[in-house]
Amino acid sequence: MFRTALITGASAGIGRGLAERLAKKGTTVALVARRQDLLDEIKHGIEAQGGRAVSLAVDVSRPDDVVAAVERAARDLDGLDLVVANAGIAGAVHSRDITWAKVGPLLQLNVMGAIATLCAAIPDMVRRGRGHLCGVSSLAGIRGLPKTAPYSSSKAALSTFLESLYVDFHGTGIDVTDVRPGYIKTDLTANRPYEMPMLMELSDALDVIVAGLEAREPIVAFPKPLASALYASRLLPQRAYGSLVRRVVRR
Repeated sequence: MFRTALITGASAGIGRGLAERLAKKGTTVALVARRQDLLDEIKHGIEAQGGRAVSLAVDVSRPDDVVAAVERAARDLDGLDLVVANAGIAGAVHSRDITWAKVGPLLQLNVMGAIATLCAAIPDMVRRGRGHLCGVSSLAGIRGLPKTAPYSSSKAALSTFLESLYVDFHGTGIDVTDVRPGYIKTDLTANRPYEMPMLMELSDALDVIVAGLEAREPIVAFPKPLASALYASRLLPQRAYGSLVRRVVRR
């Protein structure tokens, strides 16, 4: 059980669902996203169910602002037991069409914003000798996938950062979890024009995430068959992997 939790990207999808799940379990949740009106709506819904929440309207792509928000929440809630860097954006783009104008904002939120969120939580957790850091990366970060160079690389960066945190904090009372979902039915995946293998319902994904957090798992990768296939692909040489992926895409 977490006494307090801060979740970025809490206005929709995984972030909102996770906040509502934790609140039902008695966790006081700090909701972080850009739109105050949406955050207030979620906050009131949580409170109507007997839970407790606070809302912080912050643009997570602005690292200094998110650092200030996390530090404020830690002070106001007398420490944060769980911090989830969930805010992120996706987008498919073929490498021939990549421009910095398309890549920069994605990296600013998915990498800079996420890592700033986690960094802001570390000093207070170290001082208290306990806490749980979580980042929501993706199975897409395991290997480079077609038309996902910006997104896959952003999630790979977050996963590597979390892995180093896990190594450094092991045995200190500070847990680290890397949540690596596949395709989930949220606003991010709605109306995508391509096939999404093993697309999961949000409620099922939340079951997996909450169970993984409560068990203090270092990595929560799902759905298992898709995760296993991507992990196995790491054993393939680059040319063999590229050939396989191109055949799958053509098919």
